[in-house]
Amino acid sequence: MPKEGIEIPTFAQSDKQQLLEWKKVSPLHAVRQLMEVNQFSHINAKYIITHINTEYGSCNRCNFDSLDQENITCPKCGSFNFNWELI
Repeated sequence: MPKEGIEIPTFAQSDKQQLLEWKKVSPLHAVRQLMEVNQFSHINAKYIITHINTEYGSCNRCNFDSLDQENITCPKCGSFNFNWELI
């Protein structure tokens, strides 16, 4: 896995779906849940939740909408994205 601000974890498909749902409800709740359920530190949990994009292919920071890999750095703004295509 690439190293970004943290060592990028590998999540199961069900975990990705859960994280995305938590983030949509409340990013703060998502950070807390990630800390409690997965035992991540606060800083790592916050990093993960902040970098999950809510729409596949769209950068979580800018308006670039052609991301084509799962864990990718945006070529426009340089922000890391957990770009998960969930079914």
